[in-house]
Amino acid sequence: MSYAGRVWRDTLETLSSTPPKMEGRKESSCLLLVLASFAAGLAATWQRWGNPVVDAGRELNAPLRLLHGEMLYSDVRYIYGPFSPYVNAALYRIFEPSLWLMWGRGIASTLVLLALVYWMARQVTGRFSATFACVTVTWVCALKSQGNYMMPYAYAGLDGSIFVLATSALLIVFLRRMRFGWLFAAGLLASLAVLAKTEMGLAAIGTGLVAAALGGYPRTSGIAARAAVFLAPALGIPAAVYAWFAAQTSWHTLTQESYLFFRHIPWQLVYFNKLRFGFDRPWRSFGLMTGSYARLIAFGGLLAAVAMLRAKRDKAAQGEGGRAEATSERPVALLLISLGTIAVLSLGLHDLGPLMAMPLVLLTLIAAGLAAFLRGVREGSAVARGNAGVLVLLAAASLGCLMRILLRVSTGGSLSSFLLPGAIVLFIHVWRELFPLFLSGQEERRLARRIVSWVLALAVLITAVSICVRYRKQFNYPLVTAKGTWRTTPEIGIAFAEALDFIGKNTEPGEAIAVLPEGSALNFFSNRRNPLREEIATPGYLDSQGEERAIERLRELRAPLVFIANRSTKEFAQKVWGVDYNRMLMGWIERNYRVCGVFGVKHDPGLAIGDATFFLRAYCRNP
Repeated sequence: MSYAGRVWRDTLETLSSTPPKMEGRKESSCLLLVLASFAAGLAATWQRWGNPVVDAGRELNAPLRLLHGEMLYSDVRYIYGPFSPYVNAALYRIFEPSLWLMWGRGIASTLVLLALVYWMARQVTGRFSATFACVTVTWVCALKSQGNYMMPYAYAGLDGSIFVLATSALLIVFLRRMRFGWLFAAGLLASLAVLAKTEMGLAAIGTGLVAAALGGYPRTSGIAARAAVFLAPALGIPAAVYAWFAAQTSWHTLTQESYLFFRHIPWQLVYFNKLRFGFDRPWRSFGLMTGSYARLIAFGGLLAAVAMLRAKRDKAAQGEGGRAEATSERPVALLLISLGTIAVLSLGLHDLGPLMAMPLVLLTLIAAGLAAFLRGVREGSAVARGNAGVLVLLAAASLGCLMRILLRVSTGGSLSSFLLPGAIVLFIHVWRELFPLFLSGQEERRLARRIVSWVLALAVLITAVSICVRYRKQFNYPLVTAKGTWRTTPEIGIAFAEALDFIGKNTEPGEAIAVLPEGSALNFFSNRRNPLREEIATPGYLDSQGEERAIERLRELRAPLVFIANRSTKEFAQKVWGVDYNRMLMGWIERNYRVCGVFGVKHDPGLAIGDATFFLRAYCRNP
């Protein structure tokens, strides 16, 4: 058999093989290691999670408003599903609203997510790879400064990620046992994914349809029946929930003002997503993705060459020097070609992260998995069919999660944390289990697997150390509030501490204060109500009608204070609030309020909105 034929045969067999059986005591040891890694990360980043200015105000204050009787979407503008804010409001009702309540909710959610990641990884690979995948998710996703799980930019993203993983887990059980009850239960969880975050729900629904196709193949009627069982709860429950909200508010509020179904999205948000995720120049992004894929292949060639040379050296040490010397030219050539390819692809291409090529990797994995699945069907092997189907399912779920960032998959940014867990599992599986199959000898494969493990471990270690250093160095100011201490950057911490002191001296609990364009964590910490529907008023949220409505609310409630946060919003193409956008509202504030305080590391009244220094400017209502 040719070299290519052997590699293809071994790959199909590996994709169809049953992973090592799960054993309670050994699995517990692995999970304890994952837990220890997470605990170390919590200790190193203690109280430093999230940003008091960006997004956190919405996540902290919106559930508090729901607890006080306001209605989501009509009274409190929200662009995600209702699941997360109402869960958080219920937690506020049971416990006292505090930072630690929300951080604890994030920690508990992280533990659930890591348990799901471990279980799903064990469906296709061994304990070591599953443990390593969990540790990688911990440091690359859960603990990074942007998009961490303790104070995520949106709890809806964290909940949606959990429900996609949980839906996939039940679908895996369905493929193993072929019982419709598991499929229906998966549909229930998919409905919660929809109600958490719409795009996460679409990923869960797409995964369910893949499972229906795999489970019912080759009968069309069987596929249709399984799809119906899954979709009944997956679509029916969200339809009923949103119909209820529409009856309480209106369909216009849900579809046009909340962006729940991706309609009437303002151009500023479209600009943000295109620029951040590569859709502004799609062909360039696809070129970067292809270049990253080629570089991954070249890196694999480099590791393969090292493994082959090491194996030759070991054989030479055992007295097989003559033959080893005669066959050493191929790995040396492979080494040089791989190094040259990596060097060429790295010239001027700084946007080639290790996961940039994941969509192409996942498509390759799906194609190979389907080939193994069809071979299992032809051979009548239910076990091979099921194992290959599980791999296809996981790859499809991971690809579905990445659709929002398809052209620029990166470990950076706040959104990617919730989209990457499944892709990370399969990334590690490909490198540790499938990549060694491209080497012919067993010793070479063993060495390649060991080298890959050391390289991946080193990469995660470097990531962990850099994250810890960044947290400790940058977030070192203790912002002490009645609802908990938050360690943040000095410029934000000082501004918030001074503003909270000013609010306490000049207003009464329950009075209305507005914070624009972001920063309503001030409302949460000070027990002052937000008079506006919006917790966030960055570009695109307030059109002219929205500005008029905000003016009317400020006038109606006679809000004594308005704060303007010097928060640059250039990522939305309009940088300065009140100058580049929302000028009508800013003009009204300047006519009806007077500047009565500037809070931050600098107290210069001449500071202008848009300057580099962060500050909070207070406007007091004119008599």
